[in-house]
Amino acid sequence: MFAVAVAALGFSSCSETWDDNPVIKTHEGVQQADFLNEPVMKDQVIMLTDQNREGVFHMTCSQPDFGYAAVGTYKVQISLTEDFKTYEEVSQDFYDCGAINVLNGDVASILEKLSGVKTEDDLPLPYQPVYMRLRAYVAQDEAQTTFISNVVKFKGVSADYLAIWVSDVPIDMYLRGAFPETGGWEAIEKYQFVTGPTDNTWVTQTIDIANGTQFKVADSSWGACNWGAGNPTITPDTNYVLNTDPANGGPGNITMSGNFHGYAMVTLSKGTYTLILVPTE
Repeated sequence: MFAVAVAALGFSSCSETWDDNPVIKTHEGVQQADFLNEPVMKDQVIMLTDQNREGVFHMTCSQPDFGYAAVGTYKVQISLTEDFKTYEEVSQDFYDCGAINVLNGDVASILEKLSGVKTEDDLPLPYQPVYMRLRAYVAQDEAQTTFISNVVKFKGVSADYLAIWVSDVPIDMYLRGAFPETGGWEAIEKYQFVTGPTDNTWVTQTIDIANGTQFKVADSSWGACNWGAGNPTITPDTNYVLNTDPANGGPGNITMSGNFHGYAMVTLSKGTYTLILVPTE
């Protein structure tokens, strides 16, 4: 009886050790597995609009074989062909197998990119099949735990608004200041911003700003965009946070520190607009 009791305790101890110290099941390369469920809305005809961009494509999955119930990271990949010869991956991470909810706006952006949309003249897109799959992994060992799921098909998806970021498009935003060409802080083409090469960036052409020149970032009517001094002076090649608070008559003027030759770039991140003057040869 004593021997049986010792053996039983031994098995109990081993079980507790396994539960407390789970081991990730690793593998070489990327493995294929069927863990993405067929979505309920797969046979619907879906039009993506600016009004429903915060809606979602709802999908669910089961967890691939990570060796135990690990916290997995799930990335959604989208293609216009079932073989995924060309595809894009949504930037958002998902962690709940029961709520793989891709924003309509992200789907529209990828759909337009894969379809070669450049301007609003290319819209609306025709309804076409859209294919999705998941890339899953355990974050602490992504290289040896990555799985690619089976592919699911959405019958017909279209978009009727420009969801992608298109570069080199002039916008109503200027450097306005005491520049020789303006004569009185006018908004002129030479100092106008266009959309930059990446999302939420805007750039000017190559310009010169003399030491001591005062200016702002503003639209053509001194309207909602009338941004200025967060600090008294701006130094080239240094991030300068713009004051966008219109209270008490609006932000003050920015003063140029030293002579500048290059281009201006405004970026938007987490609600903050930043100006950087990038010197060029």
